Amino acid sequence: MKRLLFPLFLLIALLSLASCGDDKEGSNETNGITDSDESNDKESSIPNRPSQTGGASSEGTGEEEDDESAKLPAEYRDPDGSYETSAIPSPSTPVEETVELVYDSVVSINVTAPTFSSSGSGVLFSEDTDLGLSYIVTCFHVIENGTRITITLTDGTTYPALVVGGYRDQDLAILSIEATELTYAKLFTDSDSLKLGSQVVCIGNPLGTLPGSISSGYLSYINREIQIDTYTTMELLQTDVAINSGNSGGGLFNTSGALIGIVNAKYADEAIEGLGFAIPINTVSDVIENIFETAQYDIANKEWKEGYYEGDWELGVTISSGYYFGQPVVYIYSVSSNITSVGALQLRAEDIIQAAMIDYADETMEDITISFGISSSTLLSAIYSSDIKLNDKIIFNIYRDGSSINIECEVEQFIYSI
Repeated sequence: MKRLLFPLFLLIALLSLASCGDDKEGSNETNGITDSDESNDKESSIPNRPSQTGGASSEGTGEEEDDESAKLPAEYRDPDGSYETSAIPSPSTPVEETVELVYDSVVSINVTAPTFSSSGSGVLFSEDTDLGLSYIVTCFHVIENGTRITITLTDGTTYPALVVGGYRDQDLAILSIEATELTYAKLFTDSDSLKLGSQVVCIGNPLGTLPGSISSGYLSYINREIQIDTYTTMELLQTDVAINSGNSGGGLFNTSGALIGIVNAKYADEAIEGLGFAIPINTVSDVIENIFETAQYDIANKEWKEGYYEGDWELGVTISSGYYFGQPVVYIYSVSSNITSVGALQLRAEDIIQAAMIDYADETMEDITISFGISSSTLLSAIYSSDIKLNDKIIFNIYRDGSSINIECEVEQFIYSI
């Protein structure tokens, strides 16, 4: 018997902007400070414009203005000694330099399906010139269940995208487009070496209608453990950068122009600002590597056999709490069509779950008791917090059509596909 206690957790809003006709299965759902100590150290050597208050009247001789203009370096003065302040160049800030390096690597993503549409952002990170493809990393929740994905570059060019692979637990997906010689972000080497207080820049598509929007701020915390929903916890970078709906999948960059994270969440509370989160680059790199190792591209048909994260599994059912003849029950609300998910082939909508047991491949057993009044979230948490691995089995005792039956579901490698 496993008893699970649940702490109160933060309510996190995943940031893709969606308009849904039906609830999407498994969907989960800051002001930036632009000046830094580093930029403050770069003081301008250009003198200030003379004060316009307390000086001689403009109706006077103008000698004071001539004296002041003479103090400017010769290269900023016209031959007659006059000058225009607009001609004096401002030194570039770290944010401006970063944007110049990485701006074109961030793309807008639009997703459509029969029952919903959504938008988000993504980051170009690599190309394969032999296949004629460029690759984009984004958030899994941005593209999940979409049947058509369109990528828009900063110059307005659009491309249809294919899913190379995805990993729901870390909220990451890889896409491909038929294009090369674009601008690609450099991946930071090790997010564990990031320093608190570092200035960072976010580029994304807030509200799904403002592509290429820039905000900046600071790295507030590294490896913050955040509970995304009842049974999913992630270690994320925390930042005070302004983040809004549609920023999901966008890039979080350091001032050297390296990608340090993929924006995926913010703290959802009207009274709180400055609590945004991004998936650290170590996690991003690990998922990219796993997906490319397992994905296969069919050159003739120009399509992917989707890659996956090794060891990933999905229950594949939506479980809800309800009443059956006045008695509280836990039942199956919907079942995934993905045949690699645990319950896709044998469980049905409206099955009432009376009991569940995990049969580990090492021959140990664990009961999950369905007690009077238990909630669906408690059951899901018990399942997902257990040490289930591939080849283990989940045995459900189901009440269906007036009879109780045991259904044995083997845990298989989950492969996301549209």
